[in-house]
Amino acid sequence: MRAFRALTLILAVALAACGGGDVTETTTSAEAPATTADEGEGTVSFDDMPAECVEALVGFLQAIEPALEGIDFSTRTAAELEAVGAEMEALGDDYATTLDDLDCPDPEGSDEEAFAAMIEIAEREAPGTVAYLEWIESFAAAADSVGETSGDCETDIAAFEAIVDEKGSMTNLTMEEVVEVGGLVTSISTVCTPDRAEEFLSQEKVTNFLDS
Repeated sequence: MRAFRALTLILAVALAACGGGDVTETTTSAEAPATTADEGEGTVSFDDMPAECVEALVGFLQAIEPALEGIDFSTRTAAELEAVGAEMEALGDDYATTLDDLDCPDPEGSDEEAFAAMIEIAEREAPGTVAYLEWIESFAAAADSVGETSGDCETDIAAFEAIVDEKGSMTNLTMEEVVEVGGLVTSISTVCTPDRAEEFLSQEKVTNFLDS
């Protein structure tokens, strides 16, 4: 179970990628909110969440709704989402500050239940953000399983190289593909020998791809 602040801040986890950030920074940002509280300690049901915490979420959703309404996030590339990310970044910073000040408790139950509660709020208060919330939920789940690659050095190198050759640039990736690339980079850095990982990741076409 994620803390309320972390779980709600994951709504903006893709901003780094939308803004053209480094893939390793993006996957780290996506994974970071996974820190959990001790089960049952300092938790409340989402229905009993302090009103000011819910109001902060509603205010954030209503603020970002105009930028998000009508976007199909599953098919947009990082380049196409860059302008949206830039517009939302300041709003996300303000929201983070608000949540820091409120010190909201953790919600009881699973992440899925918390997302369902937030989507229910969004349907009522900011319907234009529902598709984004649903996509972020799937994005977060993919980031949590980012290590689920083949676990074989050469297999993962081949998979990553195929993406590099097909897409040419990180900005041509969908957000799901950004997560996939992050997993492959992590796997290659972990399961390959240091020399083999360095040999592959330092290739000009690979560095150009990751830096684009």
